[in-house]
Amino acid sequence: MIEVEVKIPIENIEKIKQKLLETGFIYQKTVVETDTYFTSDHYDMRKKDKALRIRKTENLDTGEVKAQLNCKGPKLDQVSMTRKETEIDIYEPEKMEDILKELEFYPASCRVKKTRGYYIKDHMIAAADKVENLGNFLELEIIVAKEEERAGGLDMIYELMRMLGCEKTETVRDSYLSMLEKRGN
Repeated sequence: MIEVEVKIPIENIEKIKQKLLETGFIYQKTVVETDTYFTSDHYDMRKKDKALRIRKTENLDTGEVKAQLNCKGPKLDQVSMTRKETEIDIYEPEKMEDILKELEFYPASCRVKKTRGYYIKDHMIAAADKVENLGNFLELEIIVAKEEERAGGLDMIYELMRMLGCEKTETVRDSYLSMLEKRGN
């Protein structure tokens, strides 16, 4: 699967949530996501523009807790966060972390923790994020099956951005991890 994604810093997260509802998005849930990223000396994920992470998710609406192992490939264009992504549910994240360490992968210098509100409309997911030590962001995402569908997905995201009053020039391509590391957190 290919995750077509754009990330935009926002000042007023409540205002953007209201605009999402006004454009037909439906609130799904609010979660706290804690991401631990991994790299190694023998396979530098950053140099290859890839990401390997364990994500622990707590649903604030239901109390459910789950975890996933995600591997993200390199970015596929120069304007968005679009990349191939593979993920699996894991039921013992601490043991998964032990396995990665045994394979000489080690956690990145900081963890990413955010409170995320999920909104859905058709095939698009909007995530209103409050990232600890970083600020507020809006992520817009469409999952496509084939490379040929990527440009159309990006066009749909750009149209929604226009409706929300956001400009293409406002998007950022850095991951939350990269932004936090640059700030020294």
